[in-house]
Amino acid sequence: MPPKQSKPDSRAVTILFKKHKTTVLLMLQPHESLDLTKTRLLNALKSREVTAINGDTVPDDSLDIEFGEPVDRADPEKGWKRLPVDSSQNESVTVMEAGLKDGNSIAFRFHKSTEGQNGGLDMDLDGEDPGWDVVMPSYEEEPEEELESL
Repeated sequence: MPPKQSKPDSRAVTILFKKHKTTVLLMLQPHESLDLTKTRLLNALKSREVTAINGDTVPDDSLDIEFGEPVDRADPEKGWKRLPVDSSQNESVTVMEAGLKDGNSIAFRFHKSTEGQNGGLDMDLDGEDPGWDVVMPSYEEEPEEELESL
């Protein structure tokens, strides 16, 4: 069954969420929170029965998803940095407040939550950035040696 189609909205932005070689396109409203965006991304992955991406298990909770933005939007090959989500008064940052525009690429990764000593959940980042697993497509020609073997 094809995915449900929503009515086009001139204010909506289409964002490309990337992890390894997987890209998920979501149409978002500028006033939507990034928390809701994480939930929609998780629902999109689960609706396609994606259980893991490049060995990373898809979490059950959208709170275990983290977003990253390119260091240089003109050249995503330069790397990625965590998308700042500073919010005031415990309100979630919106798509517009995060500066996301139509056609932007955003990396995503999964936290590995573990049960802490105090009974709460601890995120397993330990101050070290594990990096962003994003493979950008390249359009370079294959070397002639590989072409001859075909």
